Amino acid sequence: MTENISTFNRKGESESNSKGHWQALLLIMALAFILRIFLVFYPEVIRIDGVEYIRHAKEVLAGDWTEGKSSPGYPALVAFVYTLIKNYEMAGIWVSIVFGVLLVVPVFYLGKTIFHEKVGMISGLVVAVHPFLHTFSGSVLTESTYHFFLATSVLFGWCAFRKGRFDHVLLFGAFATLAFLTRPEAIGLLFVFIVWVFFFNPPGERRYWPKRMGMILVALLAFLAFSSPYLIQLRKETGKWSISKKLDISVGSVSKMGDLPSVNEIRPWREGLPILSLFKDPLSLSVRVGTGFFSSLYKFQQVFNPILSLFAVIGWMGIIRNRSPFSLKANFYIISHHLFYFGLLLSILFTSRRYTSHMISISILWAAFGFWLFLGWIQERWRFVGATKKIPALLLVILLAVLFIQGRVIHPRDHRSIQKEAGLWMKDHLPGGAKIMSRLPQEAFYAELVWSILPNKSYEEVLRIARSNGIRYLVLDEDVEKRSQGFWEKLRDEDLTLLKDWNKQDQKIVIFEIVYPSKKQ
Repeated sequence: MTENISTFNRKGESESNSKGHWQALLLIMALAFILRIFLVFYPEVIRIDGVEYIRHAKEVLAGDWTEGKSSPGYPALVAFVYTLIKNYEMAGIWVSIVFGVLLVVPVFYLGKTIFHEKVGMISGLVVAVHPFLHTFSGSVLTESTYHFFLATSVLFGWCAFRKGRFDHVLLFGAFATLAFLTRPEAIGLLFVFIVWVFFFNPPGERRYWPKRMGMILVALLAFLAFSSPYLIQLRKETGKWSISKKLDISVGSVSKMGDLPSVNEIRPWREGLPILSLFKDPLSLSVRVGTGFFSSLYKFQQVFNPILSLFAVIGWMGIIRNRSPFSLKANFYIISHHLFYFGLLLSILFTSRRYTSHMISISILWAAFGFWLFLGWIQERWRFVGATKKIPALLLVILLAVLFIQGRVIHPRDHRSIQKEAGLWMKDHLPGGAKIMSRLPQEAFYAELVWSILPNKSYEEVLRIARSNGIRYLVLDEDVEKRSQGFWEKLRDEDLTLLKDWNKQDQKIVIFEIVYPSKKQ
């Protein structure tokens, strides 16, 4: 090994005095920006949640910042950028791109603080090219913004725990609140920090109880100071204390966990986390947490990338072999967020690849450390004359290229482009202000028309509901039979007039004008 891993913390501290890393850091950020800029010129089709975030952003500009189901942080940023560029979709994309580029900074410093500068640099480079982080940087979604606030909160949380400085505690509280105002599950950041301050001593120091309680109090006060306007407004609107309209955590027993409407009920949200009722059946809770935890881990390694997962395992082998108190505590502080997220939140509420991806940013440093160990192993065993310095750089370039190219193949950005085509056609050919009914809201978003969801009803009932609500156009896709069995067979010319259709591989969109009885001959 080219360097002794037992000197990580001392090495990291000695390198912190150097300002040369800023040049490399700016170059990495420039690379991240260059790779993301084409997402502005070739945007993906807006997703269902993106439509809701833009609707919420419009409410923010109208002065009603808590009207939406989602937390107000991301919609508020979209609303602000909209005032500059006058395009909601592009505003959402630019917010994601900016925070996708800025994510390089906290991840770099996490790697640098816990390991050393080289690991920080590799971590930053992986952030720049990571498939999921890159994809979300061009989406009208909270993910890119949330990744930045989460990673920055974890960084300041560790610095506050390690050094006990109250300015770091305040910064942790501020960024944890920003993460919470972006996604409600970020309340777990505060929980993890309090547990660590209360139960554990920092590396090489015995912290006394007055200091512990002072740090916890400052963190709580900072969080409440920044989040109280939102929490108080939620209390006024819902009649109870909760952390979000999207995710309600209550102390009392709740009989069941139902669905709350979002984009006209197209995207169901969980009603709440009934804390006391969960413990009425400990065995069922244990099974649910256990199966949910391993399901979350399985989905996480898919989004994290199998190659990075392998290097992360190598990294943890190095961490455990080293047995440095600093290294172990720092990395267990990071992994405790995974345990909370995968073992409690996702296992009880919901598990999906998109939500497990929220842990990518603070997991990259393990893969970066494992790759650095791998490079050291290569240098020790393959000592080619005059090439030892070139081999690590070449292997790093290969890793970054494979990650980025693999992401472009596995996660193409042309999914459901047919929806955008149909929406833009309607914008040009249908009268403004008309109402349309469809399964998904994207067509209406691009058409700038009033949207109503296609109900799970029979052909006759769909027409009755559409006519009673003044719906003029019906937009059907390839999944209409799943919502209304036998719809195509029952379709009659006297009920619906065909206007336009699109067919692309297994995707289909057909636009009909609804014929009202008074218009029949």
